Amino acid sequence: MLLFFGLGIFELGAQTCCSAGAPITSSFDISGSEIKGFAFRFDYEYNSVNLLIDNNKKLVNDPRTRNGQSFVFKTDFSLNKNWAFSAFLPVVIQNRTTFSEEESATGLGDLTLLGQYTTYLKNNIELKWAGGIKLPTGHQYLQDNRGIVLSPDMQSGTGTLDFIGRMAFVKRHFLIQNLSNQTSISYRYNATNNHFGDQEKIAGRIFKFGNETQLTSAFSYLFVAKKWFIIPELGIQIRHTSPNQEQNADAPNSGGFWLRLPLGVQLKPNDRFSIRLFSEVPIFQNLEGLQITTNYKLGLSFGIKL
Repeated sequence: MLLFFGLGIFELGAQTCCSAGAPITSSFDISGSEIKGFAFRFDYEYNSVNLLIDNNKKLVNDPRTRNGQSFVFKTDFSLNKNWAFSAFLPVVIQNRTTFSEEESATGLGDLTLLGQYTTYLKNNIELKWAGGIKLPTGHQYLQDNRGIVLSPDMQSGTGTLDFIGRMAFVKRHFLIQNLSNQTSISYRYNATNNHFGDQEKIAGRIFKFGNETQLTSAFSYLFVAKKWFIIPELGIQIRHTSPNQEQNADAPNSGGFWLRLPLGVQLKPNDRFSIRLFSEVPIFQNLEGLQITTNYKLGLSFGIKL
């Protein structure tokens, strides 16, 4: 039982001015079980996107502000100790204030479907292999109060069929009892929307969000306080995205490299319920051109296993 609770590792994905929808990399990990059953999770994330970066230099006195909120509903199904599957669907709220106007958008996001196979090795080591797709179920024609279609990064969906791959290495009892480590790498290939802004799919803009690679190594430690399990979490994360493409050419002021510090704590009154608080702060970023990016993220998660 303690081995199961000892792993509360998480993976987060920031949302910048150059990405649409919810930061879905936060839901790539699938909760497994040795017996057949379901697990449900509800995540709320608040993302403050108010850090102005020129390449790797922080700028001040930027009159623009932006924030995003996402509500993610996730269902995991464990077929057996090796195979598990997951589906999650977000609702996205975004607000942006620019030099001359205020914009807001709320809409259903894209549905993501994943499958995961776990290999169990000696010395409390697991290898997880996962892959899946993101379906274009989200809104992609949201408009401002003047009836003008909002930019791609303000939409709650991308309008594309995208592909996801992930591999994770898990080591329980890492160096000491009850300390666990999970190191994972994920890749998301984003397809091209050939008719952005045109519901008739005749004309419109040709737009593609940059592909994303994310490497995360995180540690969690299990404490037992009376009948509660308390699991603090701390990690380091490297994220890289290629530039967006517009009209089949690299878009300026998009793409780059991020180094971030995710941290959190998970509370479990028993083996069925969990409550988790998490946060994320940037350490360093080297971006392509001038971009506004995440300066902090806060989140709350509730989980239940059946």
